[in-house]
Amino acid sequence: MGADAPHLTPPEPTVITVDGRPVLSRADIHEQYGYATSMLERWWKDREDNGHPPVAHRIGNTLYWDAEEWKAWDHQRLNPETAGLANRDQLAARVGLTRAQFNRLWADRDANGHPQPVRTVGRAHTLYWDADQWAQWFERHRENQRAKAEPPPTIAAADDTGPDDEIGPADFARILGLKHPKWVSQSALTPPPGFPEPDAWDELPSGRRRPRWRRRRAQAYADTRHTITPTRTGRPVGSGQRAHPYQGDPRLTLARQVLADRPDAKTSELVEEALKQAGDKTTSARTWTLILKTAREHPEPTP
Repeated sequence: MGADAPHLTPPEPTVITVDGRPVLSRADIHEQYGYATSMLERWWKDREDNGHPPVAHRIGNTLYWDAEEWKAWDHQRLNPETAGLANRDQLAARVGLTRAQFNRLWADRDANGHPQPVRTVGRAHTLYWDADQWAQWFERHRENQRAKAEPPPTIAAADDTGPDDEIGPADFARILGLKHPKWVSQSALTPPPGFPEPDAWDELPSGRRRPRWRRRRAQAYADTRHTITPTRTGRPVGSGQRAHPYQGDPRLTLARQVLADRPDAKTSELVEEALKQAGDKTTSARTWTLILKTAREHPEPTP
């Protein structure tokens, strides 16, 4: 090239705009952000779970997304907590809880009012909560727990309850010596042998119903519980005529709830949680593994 030849500069890349806003194709995103095309395709395929922005423009078979929307979504994906969200491990670490303690609060959400998650992210279906909303709820919950731990102000106040007063699942569970009320709530729907029918039901703001029993009936069940023929372990009687193993077994109802509460947990963790919530030492870990397998295969009750 001669000394007088003009100096040529590469042309600027063409920027496509829609209504004055720049849009990016998958190739543009790959070039600007460095993500593999296969990963971008997978994120788009899982958009119902991860909140991927919608298509803003199309030319032939090429899709385009609003550049600012995609940038904001990618930032939130990489930094979910900075966007005001936090998962269970991040929330637990903020207030000094273990993961197991957090999971117990979440499992008992009908009784304690635990907030619902606002987002589910990725193939692992990781749950995220509004961090500020959750922190406010936890402070109220902790104050309520402290108030309950304080002794009653007078002896007369302690005598206000009697055998005909109605109690909920939490008090029923304490009478039975259980740590959590989940087993009691499930037994109200699918009662084991000898379990008393509720005397009344509370209509909760969430739309669910909470059972209530007279204290004397709960105490009577606790006194005779171990003399009643227990539910058989393994496959229920007559299962050959049933649609699947454990159909109608209250343990299957509990297993479905445990799976719904902890969709990202390992089987061993789910078994441990089921054992804790059931409070039934007659069912082995191996049997719970089989029940959880049935719950995965049949997530909805069979008529």
